[in-house]
Amino acid sequence: MKLVLKILALPVLFVVKVICVLGNLLTNVVSYVIGILLLVIGGSAIYCIVKALWQSLLILVVLGIATIAAVFLLVWAVMKAENIVESLGAFIRS
Repeated sequence: MKLVLKILALPVLFVVKVICVLGNLLTNVVSYVIGILLLVIGGSAIYCIVKALWQSLLILVVLGIATIAAVFLLVWAVMKAENIVESLGAFIRS
């Protein structure tokens, strides 16, 4: 019975590993774009502080927090997928 489960775990392991690789690639590419976006948001926030545009500053702060949260969630999902790959690999090797 355990051999059957190991055989069924192989395609799942392959799919999760592909998700890990694509997630890592996506994280690396998105980090460059998000970095530039955060620089623009920071510059605009400084402008809003100088001109006393407090509502615009609040909007920019919310956008900055949402951007950082999106990157955090993407990295968290990739780490969870990597943990699944490790546990499936250990199950198949045992």
